[in-house]
Amino acid sequence: MSSREHNSVRSISLEQLIALNDEMAGLVRSGIPLESGLVRLGQDMPGRLGRLASFLGERTSAGESLDQILANNEDRFPPLWRAVVRAGLRSGRLSSALESMATTGRRVVEIRSAFGLAMVYPMIVVMLAFGSFVMLTTKLAPITLDAYEDLTVSSDPLLQWLVWLGSSARWWGIAVPVFVFVCVLLYWYRTSRAALPASITSKHRGALFKSLRDGRIAAFTEILALLIRQHVPLHEALELAGAASGDVQLAGSSKALAGRVERGEALKLDDDALIAFPPLLGWLIAVGGHPEQLAQTLAEMAQQYRERAERATNWLTLYLPIVITAAVGGSVVLLQALAVFRPICNLLFELGSPL
Repeated sequence: MSSREHNSVRSISLEQLIALNDEMAGLVRSGIPLESGLVRLGQDMPGRLGRLASFLGERTSAGESLDQILANNEDRFPPLWRAVVRAGLRSGRLSSALESMATTGRRVVEIRSAFGLAMVYPMIVVMLAFGSFVMLTTKLAPITLDAYEDLTVSSDPLLQWLVWLGSSARWWGIAVPVFVFVCVLLYWYRTSRAALPASITSKHRGALFKSLRDGRIAAFTEILALLIRQHVPLHEALELAGAASGDVQLAGSSKALAGRVERGEALKLDDDALIAFPPLLGWLIAVGGHPEQLAQTLAEMAQQYRERAERATNWLTLYLPIVITAAVGGSVVLLQALAVFRPICNLLFELGSPL
């Protein structure tokens, strides 16, 4: 693979990765061999996603398994995707593992879209307020300060500061919008890459964090159920499911638990490594049980977490634009009103006070 193709694979977006997961899951479910299906998929899909599918198809056609391709090309694929594919291959349910990741990824995309939509009106208000503030410091404040000093025996510190700020407006009036614009572009680019936010703990509150965390717990629980149902050893299942969850804390705690299980140590309910898990899930991992019953319980629990995450996402989509518009827009308008009317009110009070 050329350097250009290598870089394009590494910069694949989250939406493209979700599309690849859906297509690969469809190929597996329909019984079409991955090698021929991926080659045709690469021909039909444009750009980076097509090159990635073609690369996978060519390597599998050459006799390499997906596991071997991932092991030999770790720097060419997102770490989370590698973990999900390995867990799916180990459980014998690759399509289910890919669909689980696609569901979590789509939830992240929905939240990001809701956040972007919610920021449209506040950003318009902020831009108008910033332009008004520049006019205040360069035009209105100097005139008001001159009138204040001519008509009273004192001066206003806020007006003096605004005039001083306006004297350098030719610099910050351009630099601030450019800096904010670049930061927004960088943030949006980074969040659109094929990765999920690093870690969401139970200490995070709010629908945003709740939706992301519940989605990751659901992915972990679902993949763990698939692995246990295929009689994968618990220590291996924990490590694979933790890596495939996309959460740094879950992955670390799962790896620590896997090490203890592999060494034959008994898991306790107050174990530090279980803190990353919800209480019921941690209890199930510690207590264990018959593989079939445990897998069924975990699958039902995964469905519950999926539904909780979906409800939180729907709440965000509906109410986040309203909350952000009211909070940001209202705060900006209040600050702008104080900056404009406070000096004028002080001037009127000074003129109305007895000498």
